[in-house]
Amino acid sequence: MALTNISAKSASPKDKDYKLFDEKGLFLLVKKNGAKYWRLKYRFGGKEKLLSLGVYPEVPLKEARDKALDFRQVLRSGEDPSAQRKTQRTPIDTPDTPNRFEPVARRWHELNTPRWTPRYALKVMQMLERRIFPFIGNRRIEELKNSDILEVLRKMENDGVRETTRKVKTYLQQIYTYAIAEGIADHNPVTGIGHALKALPPANHQRSLPINMMASFIDAINKDSAHPVVKLGLKLLLLTMTRTGEVRYGRWEEVDFDKRIWLIPAERLKMRNDHLIPLSAQAISVLKELHTLTGHSEYIVRSPNNIRKPLSENAFLVLIKRIGFTQHTTTHGLRATASTALNEAGFRAEVIEKQLAHEERNQVRKAYNRADYLEERREMLQWWADIIIA
Repeated sequence: MALTNISAKSASPKDKDYKLFDEKGLFLLVKKNGAKYWRLKYRFGGKEKLLSLGVYPEVPLKEARDKALDFRQVLRSGEDPSAQRKTQRTPIDTPDTPNRFEPVARRWHELNTPRWTPRYALKVMQMLERRIFPFIGNRRIEELKNSDILEVLRKMENDGVRETTRKVKTYLQQIYTYAIAEGIADHNPVTGIGHALKALPPANHQRSLPINMMASFIDAINKDSAHPVVKLGLKLLLLTMTRTGEVRYGRWEEVDFDKRIWLIPAERLKMRNDHLIPLSAQAISVLKELHTLTGHSEYIVRSPNNIRKPLSENAFLVLIKRIGFTQHTTTHGLRATASTALNEAGFRAEVIEKQLAHEERNQVRKAYNRADYLEERREMLQWWADIIIA
């Protein structure tokens, strides 16, 4: 039976690695650590061979099938797909640099540079050149083990740069994700390394919900008996990374469904500057549901008891308590959850900060930055919405 998007997405790790077969040799390898890799099994010259087709969900089911079809066509022409791939990878895989870490990492950096600022791109490369390349740059990327990566990161810890160690670990994780997608590596030795690093000292932040609890959190909201306006309002806060007051006092006149924009005026923001919020498909859906309930009112999430008043200040916190998540998060902590997930996914820090509506210190820039990074934030918020609400 062929795979479906739902079966691929819901495949959970087990005690051992296992395979979910699609069709004509294509299968999804589910590792016991939760990672999922596309593989194509085929025969050439009387021998069974395997091709790596990328990492799920970075490579979705349809793309994996398209790749498999392309390689099967190569096979029908009498060529070995593995041999053809090697010849096509000469910018990285040459006799002088046979899949060594540094040229692969530089290629990853080159591909990501267009989405970074020049300053950030330079910072990433300087970290790699100082902290990583001198130690593993000349090693074959597919042969590096967890212990090799841990040794490099512990050198950084011993130098007292523990926050930077976490950032470099994220870069290494992304480099290996790229290498696996290219078929250069078969596993990611960075996975799980964080548990072997020194714990960072606790910061005085609002409790943020662990991302692996998000599905349970959303499910608990859906099943609770709270008023629909309260439940939908909390989802809107989560999807837009806004503050409680910004949602509570939000007005329908601020929402443009056609342009998929919510404009929060300056007087309601800590930054004292108008803030444009691009709306994901899921946020639009939540707003449309709310409109059926409160569209006749001034407020998006009006009080269930008084049409002229906004939702009470503690309504979201009460809901979080009702569903049993008080020890895990607060409404403000949900912003931290989103920020952490987006930073780990590689979105630019300045784009995330802009979405969080943090105060712009440069007063000249502040006067003109209302719509900064709008399309980049739109893409980012849609990614976030797809992660938390399918």
